[in-house]
Amino acid sequence: MKKAFLLPVLCCLVLSVQAAGFSDVPEDYWAAEPIAQAVDAGAVSGYIEGDFRPGEPVTAAHFCAMLSRTFLFERLKETGAEDPWWLSAVNACADLLGGTAAGEEYIRLNQWGDAVHQPLRRYDLALMLWRLLPEETGEAGPADIADWAEIPEAYRSAVSACWAAGLLQGQADGRFRGEEALNRAQACAVWSRLQKLLPDSVSTGTEDPTPALEMPAFHLEEDETVQEMMLRVNGGTPPCQEGCLPNGKPKTEENIQALLELVKEGCPDGTVWSSTERFWYQSPKLGGGRGCRSFGAAVSDFLFGEEAPVRESRYYRDLKVGDVVYVQAGGGERVAILTSIDWEDNTFTSCELTSDGKISWSGWAPICAAK
Repeated sequence: MKKAFLLPVLCCLVLSVQAAGFSDVPEDYWAAEPIAQAVDAGAVSGYIEGDFRPGEPVTAAHFCAMLSRTFLFERLKETGAEDPWWLSAVNACADLLGGTAAGEEYIRLNQWGDAVHQPLRRYDLALMLWRLLPEETGEAGPADIADWAEIPEAYRSAVSACWAAGLLQGQADGRFRGEEALNRAQACAVWSRLQKLLPDSVSTGTEDPTPALEMPAFHLEEDETVQEMMLRVNGGTPPCQEGCLPNGKPKTEENIQALLELVKEGCPDGTVWSSTERFWYQSPKLGGGRGCRSFGAAVSDFLFGEEAPVRESRYYRDLKVGDVVYVQAGGGERVAILTSIDWEDNTFTSCELTSDGKISWSGWAPICAAK
């Protein structure tokens, strides 16, 4: 029978890098639906603080990542993982970048330069999209686009085709305004239109093309202290990129659970994690402590990276896999790391530890109806 416990007094839920939706994308936001579609498909992700920042500009590297994760998935796999994170995506989209600022810089320098990290102009966006469109795509012209005469000759065919296909739309005054930069909300809207136009080209399967970095072992070696272990762990992984875990994998529930399995391998049922000096840990974001406090902080830093900002919540509806639940009641304290959540049954499973206790991976509890 599964061990169960209730949470009679909830001190805090430490949501290290999780967020219940995006705080800056309300339901009635004009791009809420395409943002959700792009996020669900893995084309883009939010920030670790829990927001999406829809108004921030998109760079050529970012848009290449959106395209390569979905429409050019096979190319991305063939390219393989490269350092830095954006290089594989840009290489997968190399033939789409011809004539763009990034592409011209590549020709000039024979390497990808700073232009891939500059805001992507709508002109360059049109060139990239144009090369994905089928040959039979129609064209728009002077009668449709108010600032047609201002569009440079090199971009006219691309703008015309993307306008006619409905991928790119003009402003309220009917002008294309090609010099303007694309923002994150607009990029998701364009991505959504493209996947409807080319549904057979979308490849968003469960296979992840990014090979995982080998994570350092999460267990105490010989006379190692927890602080020394976490210095080893944190020193063995690079700072997390946006939307990624320390091993380079996307921040999905499945990938978080895979890291939890590594924690379980190193600290199986019955592992002692006491409040002695050896088990003290000073987390950069969660502070210092021993026993169950240090265990929760160490696991959280292992899952999401020590640099991940911390969010605290008292609401059960915000729960996500990997969250650390700290409970203080009846003179005792307990930490649970959520390993799965069943919203239909309103239950969750967890890895638990009480003060001076032993680790248990059989925790289970109903989710309280707290709002």
